[in-house]
Formats: sequence, structure tokens, C-alpha cells
Amino acid sequence: MSKTKKQVVVFGATGEIGGRIAKGCVEAGHKVVGISRGTNKRAIPDVAGVEMLYGDRSDEDFLRKAVLPLGFDTIIDSVPNAHSIARYARIFPNVENVFICSSTGTYVPLQYFPADEEHPWREQTEVNFFNQSQMDMLALDLWETQKFPITIFRPTNIIGPGRIPLDLWGGRDIKFFRTLKVGENISIPPCENVLIQSGSNSDLAGAFVKALDVPEAVRGEIFIISCRRAITLGRYLQTAMEALQSSSSVQTLGINEIIQTAPGAQWKGRLEFLLEPMCFDIGKAERIFGYQPQKSTEDGLREALAWCQSTGVI
Repeated sequence: MSKTKKQVVVFGATGEIGGRIAKGCVEAGHKVVGISRGTNKRAIPDVAGVEMLYGDRSDEDFLRKAVLPLGFDTIIDSVPNAHSIARYARIFPNVENVFICSSTGTYVPLQYFPADEEHPWREQTEVNFFNQSQMDMLALDLWETQKFPITIFRPTNIIGPGRIPLDLWGGRDIKFFRTLKVGENISIPPCENVLIQSGSNSDLAGAFVKALDVPEAVRGEIFIISCRRAITLGRYLQTAMEALQSSSSVQTLGINEIIQTAPGAQWKGRLEFLLEPMCFDIGKAERIFGYQPQKSTEDGLREALAWCQSTGVI
């Protein structure tokens, strides 16, 4: 159980990450109200014990009349944007903590390994997630100028049940894994030695829950959330093939050939990002709020593929 019981509002509480966060908060002893538009068509995580309220976070009238009177301590939003953050600061200026989810894609390309929270991220590069960087800059500016108590969680590639895993064509194309499942020959780009570091959706949700125990220590801070270490994409592919009992023959092709032959493969925003090595340090989250990831990249991939098979996606 948590050290201090909190009153928590979770926006997107029927989503893959938001639902896990909401449920984790309940299990930790917090009182949780989940906010949802009620339009999620995907599988909804177990939210037993979460009081649900339906409405749109972009509707200021809804926020003022239905959410503000709840008297909560903490806002959690796993799929925020710059507009929602500014709206929270305007409507809920006295909230104790606001936890938002961003991405380690803000750091790419990495200038050193493993990258930590001090790695440059504010400038636009050819491959970074600059829209996320801009959102984070706004959030931290609200902390600096108004002491609006923002905490930014930056996960690496998210993996686990409820989400099609990253494929080696640079996206989340289920055709890649279906090809492996039936043992057909498959082509990949020259990526076998590229590093990847994934974090499970359950570990990510757990990080939000753990941070509730140290509300003052996390304000105005950024935390990288992932598993403990990176692996190569070659090892990642081997794990997927073992999980699917694949007999596929794997052929390495040049980038242009992959783009021409692989379903959905494209250079900009997909393959170029896949070929960027990912290796991160989670030490800050471990030190400050006791983050302890339970799953490796391989664990998360196996669980994701098991989910894909059990639900008939593969």
C-alpha cells in the first residue's frame, strides 16, 4: 500500500497505459477517478475499483463543472498534448502534482550511451520527436514561471499485452509477425546490431504509481522509464521467432529494397528511427522514487506476442 493516500484523477483511464495506471493507483490504496470519453474501441484494461467519469478533457466547461469539484491531489495524463497541459494549469492551478507521459524520442539521435535525463533534447533534429520536445518545454516553463507541479515521464519503446510490438520494418505492422508465424521468408534492413531498449506497459504504469509516494521530490523533473538494459535488434528478432516458433528464413536487404518490398516500410519516420541506437539510463527514477522494472525487452516482446496470438491478431 502507498505511504499516503491520494485523490487521483487519471485522464484516458480506459486506454492501454491510462487503465494500467488507474488500476495500479487503486491497488496502492489511492482513491481514483478515471476520465474517459467512452470512445475507446480497443481492449480495455481492468479498471475495477476506479470511479469512472465520462467527458472530454478539451471541454473546459466539463473540466470546471465536473472535474474541479472532485478535490483531487494529482492529475495523471498518459497521452497529453500542449493544449491539455496549458488547460490544466489554467483550470487546476492549485493541484499538488501533474504527471504526464512524453517520450525518449525527444533525445534522438543519442550523443552518448547510455543517455540520461541531461542529454540534449530541446533542439529539433532530423529524427527526434520535436512535437514532444515542444510540449515538454511548455510544461517545464509552467513549472519555472508558475510552479505548476509538472513531472515528465519519458518511456522508451513501449511493449507488452494490448499493443502490437515494434517490427523490423520500423512500425507496428502485424504483417511482419504474421509472416514469421507462418514461416514465410522475410526481409529486414541492416539492423541486427542496432540497440533497442523497450519498457513494458506494466512497468511504465508502475512508475507513475511509485512517484505518488514522493510528490515533492518529483516536481519539475524528467524521468526516463524503461527496462534495465538494451539489446540488439538481432536478439529482438530471435526472441520473436522463438516466441512464434518461426521457421522463417531471414534476408537482409538495403534500405531502398526494403521500402519497395516490405508492407508499410518507409524511410522518413520509420526506418530512419529504427536504425537509431537506443540505450538509456534509468538510474534517476530508481534513486528518487524507487522505480524497479520487472520486465526486460524480451519479456515484454514475448508477452505482447502471446497477447496477439490469444486475441487472434496473429
